[in-house]
Amino acid sequence: MSRQAQAERERQARVILGESERQIAQSFADASQAYRNNPTALHLRAMNMLFEGLKEKGALVIVPSSAVDTMNLGGLSGMVALSQAAGKLSDKPESEG
Repeated sequence: MSRQAQAERERQARVILGESERQIAQSFADASQAYRNNPTALHLRAMNMLFEGLKEKGALVIVPSSAVDTMNLGGLSGMVALSQAAGKLSDKPESEG
């Protein structure tokens, strides 16, 4: 009887996980429609994601060179400048924020 209860809990957990995955996929599909005809919005979102990743101290963000090219960051110099800007922001006290 306890094995049956354990199996039922595991089944329910998988159902919940599957439903969560479906909802996440739908959210991504909805977002892709919002960016579909608006390359500027997509560009800004990509740069924001990169910035958020670089804000974290000690964070390492690997960006494909094709993405760097499309963001017009100027290759390595752009990445260094963005990283330095993120470092300056993270060094500010919370009240200056």
